[in-house]
Amino acid sequence: MNTISLILCLLAAIVCACAFGAHIGKKLGSKTTMSNIAEGTHDNSVTRLTDAAITTRHLLYKVGSDGNHIAVSGATDIPMGTVADEATAAEEYVALQLLGRGPTRLMVANEAITVGEQVFTAASGKVQDLPGSTATVYLVGTALTAASADGDLIEVDTCVPVKTVIA
Repeated sequence: MNTISLILCLLAAIVCACAFGAHIGKKLGSKTTMSNIAEGTHDNSVTRLTDAAITTRHLLYKVGSDGNHIAVSGATDIPMGTVADEATAAEEYVALQLLGRGPTRLMVANEAITVGEQVFTAASGKVQDLPGSTATVYLVGTALTAASADGDLIEVDTCVPVKTVIA
């Protein structure tokens, strides 16, 4: 057997092994336990467990009850990212899309926001323009689309959160 044939046989064996592993994973269903799911290096997102059900998508999330969990971020919390998924209960895995990494993100506004305005953390995982009163908030990006009212989705060019103290 020449070298090329040997390499092709090895590649075929690897493909078969991967397909078999995927088949076994499907057979195990939702009872499959993944270990080390959040270890290693990540590009745009990390996988975390929820501290509570997620019924509103695209809110900001912070570190939750421990380093493996996330919870909805408040106005004064350091947000880690957004979640585009829903979760029916606590202890479900979701993808946390990291701020300042990768593509733009959808976020939920808590008020009218104009295109081009910087957006900051607000209560209940939402974003706002610069607060007019004394506050400590975090800059999370720039609005690429407008919001006309509380609850509107906007597209945001995110940044790494920057603590902002308004005196």
